[in-house]
Amino acid sequence: MSLISIFPKRELKGVCLINDLMHLFCLPSGFPLQSWVFTKGQGKGALTPTAPSEGSESTAIEVEDIPALLRDVARFAEAVEKLKDVVLAEGKKESQRPVAHECLGEVLRVLRQVINTYPLLNTVEILTAAGKLISKVKGFHYEACNEADKKDFEKAIETIAVAFSSNVSELLMGEVDSSTLLSLLPTEKSRVSLSPVTAEAVDVILQNSEGGVDSALLYAKTISKYMKDLMTYVEKRISLETEFSKGLQRLYQSCKHSITHPQMPLFSIYSLALEQDQEQSVGLQQANTTLYNQTFIQPLMQRKQDHEKRRKEIKEHWIRAKRKLMECEANLRKAKQAFMVRCEEYDKAKTAACRAEEEGGGSTAKSVEKKKRLEEEARNKSDEAEATYRTCIADATTQQQELEHTKVTVLRQLQDIIKQSDQTIRSATISYYQLMHMQTVALPVHYQTLCESSKLYDPGHQYAAHVRDLQLPEQPTVQYTFESYSPFSSSSHKIVRTSSTGTMSSNEDVDEKDGNVTSFEAPNMNGMDPDVVVSTRPFRNIGLSKAAQTHRLRKLRTPSKCRECDSYVYFQGAECEECFLACHKRCLETLAIQCGHKKLQGRLQLFGRDFSQVASCASDGIPFIITKCISEIERRALKMKGIYRVNGVKTRVEKLCQAFENGKELVELSQCSPHDISNVLKLYLRQLPEPIMLFRLYNSLMGLAKESLHSEAFTPEGEEAETNSTNPAAGKGPELVDLGPDTDPEVLVLVNKLKELLKELPKANVATLRYIIRHLRRIAELEEDNKMSPSNLGIVFGPSLMRPRPTGATISLSSLVDYPHQARIVETLIVFYSSIFQSKTSQSSKTCRTDSTSTPQVGLPVVCVCVSSNSNIL
Repeated sequence: MSLISIFPKRELKGVCLINDLMHLFCLPSGFPLQSWVFTKGQGKGALTPTAPSEGSESTAIEVEDIPALLRDVARFAEAVEKLKDVVLAEGKKESQRPVAHECLGEVLRVLRQVINTYPLLNTVEILTAAGKLISKVKGFHYEACNEADKKDFEKAIETIAVAFSSNVSELLMGEVDSSTLLSLLPTEKSRVSLSPVTAEAVDVILQNSEGGVDSALLYAKTISKYMKDLMTYVEKRISLETEFSKGLQRLYQSCKHSITHPQMPLFSIYSLALEQDQEQSVGLQQANTTLYNQTFIQPLMQRKQDHEKRRKEIKEHWIRAKRKLMECEANLRKAKQAFMVRCEEYDKAKTAACRAEEEGGGSTAKSVEKKKRLEEEARNKSDEAEATYRTCIADATTQQQELEHTKVTVLRQLQDIIKQSDQTIRSATISYYQLMHMQTVALPVHYQTLCESSKLYDPGHQYAAHVRDLQLPEQPTVQYTFESYSPFSSSSHKIVRTSSTGTMSSNEDVDEKDGNVTSFEAPNMNGMDPDVVVSTRPFRNIGLSKAAQTHRLRKLRTPSKCRECDSYVYFQGAECEECFLACHKRCLETLAIQCGHKKLQGRLQLFGRDFSQVASCASDGIPFIITKCISEIERRALKMKGIYRVNGVKTRVEKLCQAFENGKELVELSQCSPHDISNVLKLYLRQLPEPIMLFRLYNSLMGLAKESLHSEAFTPEGEEAETNSTNPAAGKGPELVDLGPDTDPEVLVLVNKLKELLKELPKANVATLRYIIRHLRRIAELEEDNKMSPSNLGIVFGPSLMRPRPTGATISLSSLVDYPHQARIVETLIVFYSSIFQSKTSQSSKTCRTDSTSTPQVGLPVVCVCVSSNSNIL
């Protein structure tokens, strides 16, 4: 629907604005929906197909761009609030409509500017919400307002606010889903701006044109053939896509065991590529089924049948009306001809009678009388012919008027069925290209990710890791000594020789071999013997994951649910004899749950569960998923570039979350990508019903951050900076640097107030927060390697550790402005970890060491736990 058709021009100021916004919010019928997204490398406003040029970090907004984005968010929130106040205001109703439309124009103008500046916000959700808001404002009854209108309008306001907030939040977190990005091609934009012809004008043009109905009938017939041609094209395309998906499936089955050997170079890259091929194959098959049965072929076929049936009925009705007029015209021609003949006969008879009278004479009296009688008969016949002629003219005129009425009806009916067919074709086309877009939009990102990940591989690294994991015993020292001949011991002495690999020679007996040779597998995996670690029975020829090797596997005896993929196992399944874990044979390659040597418990709801319930199960009050993820990241990924900033692969993250809920502490993370692990940790924190830093502390925390950021937001002359009037986060505040006693007094005030505020948290929350912040401190100390400064970590973890209580759309919009404040709090916790979380005794000892060395402590402080009553948080 076009914005021009929604708002009458006389009611909306700034028509040029609406013409500009047509490029943003409308797709004319018949135009294909093109899926284009913006790339970071080409500047703001450049349209290119999806092809990220910055790897997995290309969707993240730069830190220096965040203040400008937050100012735009504040402008949008203000415009939405003003529109809401105007529409729902009590008072003069007659003047509300133009003012409301003007406010709506301001909302759309701000939204367009934001989307032009940040193209990644150009999503289906925002545009759909904007269209809904437009329709509700246009249909609002200002003169006689009712509760239903108010509720619909408020719901539309909430929908656009939530959609905008969610997309901005995802942009700041670097989690933009590119499958929802939309825009129009430049060539299509120029066509949208043409002024549309109304339906009434189209009917008038055809009514006043010769052959107008025939032209409309011909177009209706052509569009029916066009729908048939479209179905033929899509059916052939679906057939090709189906064959391709089947080929991908066969390729996956044939190569998944051969090219994904765990010890080979880049095996993880090709494993991921095969997983993506498998997902693409399944997605194509589902999309083809949907297109055929639901969204394209069947709806279009049904529409074509209805269209043809209705078109033929209208054509028959028009032909009957034309036939009636043609019959009347034929009768009129005959009546006219008969009238002319009778008039001619009457003239002849009249002339003959006059001539007979003029000649006179007695012999001609009878002849004159006869002539007069013939004249009278001819005149009567002429009068009858004239009456018939006039009747035929009246009948033809009436039939002509009826034909005109029929023409109006026929044209209106034809336009209706053409519009219905257009709407069906439009809906089917949108669905078709949206499905194709969803299937293909992720491919460039996947390939770019694989390319960038391959560049990070160090040749020889996999071989070195393989040798390290072998854990071969040291080669024994071989000594050859001379022994004197003894006739009694010659038969019992042999020269002990070992090969270079540490195995005995083949001519030695079994007892000697078992007593001197160390097993190839180290008996330290999960405390089990080597012959139990790797099963040699039914599944010895399968590439088992490290966690799967800890199970004592046997063939599945009864159908059970797979703990890896969460679907039922009927055939080709494995079962552990000790913990009774059930798993598909194919899932053993990726199984992440180790054997616990006792029956595995049922699935635990972990994500979205109340924090206190999970923390109560841990002796230290820290949920096991947090300690597990952080321990693995600290073991392998403290120096990894972009840790916590770069997102993991969505499918692997979902499987890892499922593994945590199925296996709890038994999840094996050594073979998982650090980015996947960090994503799981962030996801767990974000899905907590109440964040670790509780809702009731949020306003106080934001107040501290605002005071800190405002402390240097004044000019040297004492006047407030002009930018602060539009954005409360414009001031940067004093730099957060821990200089001991020389630290900025304003920063020390912030630290002390924050320290006192955290005392209100429960013990489990404090322990968990302290554990997380200590981990982030360790990451920040290696900033030169991982490029993650305390400020960057604050941006990533701010919304995860604290957020306002959800009470409505306005709060969700305003909370976006708190992003720098949240980041400021987390950055303070990281930089001043020792001052906030250490006891007074530890702080005083650290101060003495600082005074004696005259240099600030840069390393991570030793963790101390005080039990005295004077100790603070821990």
